[in-house]
Amino acid sequence: MNKILTKVYDGCIPNNTLINIQKKYGKSFSYGWKANRAMEGDQGHWNIPVCVQNKKSLVDISDKLAIESPDVFKVWDIIQMFFTGKRKLSRAYINGYTYGTDGYLHRDDPFFEDLGDDSPYAETIIVYLNQTWDADWCGETVIMTEEKEIATSILPKFGRVLSFDGKCWHGSRPLSRLCHDLRSVLVFKTLKSEEKNALDFLMDATQGLRHTNRSFIDHLTGTALLLLKIGSPQYVAMAGMFHSIYETEFYKHGRNFSREQIQSFIGLDSEALAHKFCTVENRFETLVDDYKKNPSTFNAHMLLIEYCNLLEQNGVSERTKLIESILKNE
Repeated sequence: MNKILTKVYDGCIPNNTLINIQKKYGKSFSYGWKANRAMEGDQGHWNIPVCVQNKKSLVDISDKLAIESPDVFKVWDIIQMFFTGKRKLSRAYINGYTYGTDGYLHRDDPFFEDLGDDSPYAETIIVYLNQTWDADWCGETVIMTEEKEIATSILPKFGRVLSFDGKCWHGSRPLSRLCHDLRSVLVFKTLKSEEKNALDFLMDATQGLRHTNRSFIDHLTGTALLLLKIGSPQYVAMAGMFHSIYETEFYKHGRNFSREQIQSFIGLDSEALAHKFCTVENRFETLVDDYKKNPSTFNAHMLLIEYCNLLEQNGVSERTKLIESILKNE
């Protein structure tokens, strides 16, 4: 394995969802869970099984997760919708480490080694749950090359999401004696699915397109991430991810999509927001004026998409400040 593919995202999971997960599972840890390498002398670490099955099973258990753990399912839904594409959920659990419990190097799913490398067949997703983390506490997740050299090291920041190929060597580095907290992470083990979802479609549809000096898909997903971060409903964030799919008066990409085609991926409500965003003229002024005349939920969501679109491209500006003040004062 010469290339280590990892992705790291901050601020994409609502804080209150993660706090609810901590409250539900925080006192249910059992001790003795070992890394799958079964190293001699490994005393194990803390663990909570959220939704598990046989490691080699190819069955998608996400429906079970939705029923038994709705807050965890909400996290899974966000991850699947915006980052991994449609994947099967194989296992979900929470791991905990304290000072003195070590996370030795291991591979999560080495038995899927020969099932395809065009994209990870088995992908591990880690969500960090500690609301406070000091860099002096250590506890980084390290991803290793086959030669056991460090490819990347990730600090367990609250709400951070890390994804990597489940065949990679990795582990949690020991905590320093300064840390009196339980380092806890929510882990999803995923398998490749042949089903195509909105993110898969969008990545194919926008391949090769550029926007503000980077890829178009980066701008679209970045806008969606900001919408999630400020607490927008998922269907609004999805509309934000498709906010320029039909072209706008400011951005032309030369690719044509029918409304029915986009509706099949993101639904009627999200598509309606995305379509108006693409087709409205003098967008900023019109959306502000529409909201002042009719402060409806629809118009508020349109302004939120414009706010995150502008913020993602240019950071804080007079226009983003104006939208903030308008929505705050209503």
